[in-house]
Amino acid sequence: MAKQQEITKSEQQRKNDEEKLRILAETDAVKGEQLSITETGKVEKENELRQFALGSIEDPDRKYEVYYKGIQRLLKTHLPKGKQNKVARDYIYEEKNTYLSRGKRINKAGIRGADGRMGYLADADEIFSIIMDWIITNGSMVDLYNKIRDLNMSKGYGTRIF
Repeated sequence: MAKQQEITKSEQQRKNDEEKLRILAETDAVKGEQLSITETGKVEKENELRQFALGSIEDPDRKYEVYYKGIQRLLKTHLPKGKQNKVARDYIYEEKNTYLSRGKRINKAGIRGADGRMGYLADADEIFSIIMDWIITNGSMVDLYNKIRDLNMSKGYGTRIF
């Protein structure tokens, strides 16, 4: 009888071990991705691990930091000052804001119809990287303008209307 109980316990232990291994194997198959539906109705994979590691991707505090303490501060510090340079600065700001608002250009009435400060954090990080590279390489205003304009063109955001 004791022998029979031993066999039953070891059989139960084996089943428990198999169940644990099955559960662990199933979790390895997922690898941190989940299917999600976009605003346009397309099904895409979403990387949960990246979101977990980076925190909330669209974090308002992080947006504020990147936009005001990153992008704006660097541009105000490194773009030429003075009235004679205002138009040149405006060209760069227009390209930056067009990219951050995903293609919304300012119209002749001065209305953009979107606010780059409320854009996507990934876009702000990309502009921030471009500005940082521009500063590090000691580039000219033409270099910065061309980099951001080329980025806008590659995304299909077009050129300035006026």
